[in-house]
Amino acid sequence: MSGFSIAELAQIISGIAMIMSVAYLAKQIRMNQKIMKMQFGFNLNDRLYKRYFESSQNENFSRFLAKNWREDDFEDFEYWRMTLWIQTCLIDLFDSYDQFKSGVIGRDHLDMRMHFIKSGIMKTRMGKPTWEFWKKERDQDFIEWFEQEVFGQTLAPDSLHAEELDKLNMVKN
Repeated sequence: MSGFSIAELAQIISGIAMIMSVAYLAKQIRMNQKIMKMQFGFNLNDRLYKRYFESSQNENFSRFLAKNWREDDFEDFEYWRMTLWIQTCLIDLFDSYDQFKSGVIGRDHLDMRMHFIKSGIMKTRMGKPTWEFWKKERDQDFIEWFEQEVFGQTLAPDSLHAEELDKLNMVKN
């Protein structure tokens, strides 16, 4: 072989090696994306399961959760507690929705949280006022999706909810 053909062969081999390296790198990137999605989904679920476990270990809080939030009468501090629990659930849903829209987690993570939210917690005395308070932090697409999923319609602004929060000293001016 002449020196010229050895150089050409070296270029061909180096071109093939470059293509293989790029293909390997692409495969590694896809694998890392899958691992990242799985890890993020695991972390979301882990956070949720820890919250449930800790709640189940707290007898006082478990008794509170077991009450009929639609019909029982509560003291003001219990409405605060109710609101904080609903906020916790909403923020978890917000995180899940944002990550789903970004393609980081699957629909199942979002559906699991919506199933809980749609179980009736938002139809309690503090459900809508808490949502009215937090919806200002969300974009219109989320607001329309959420209200359609939970309430079956887009809600009109309701000043009664602001009065409810004010009565319980939840809004500071």
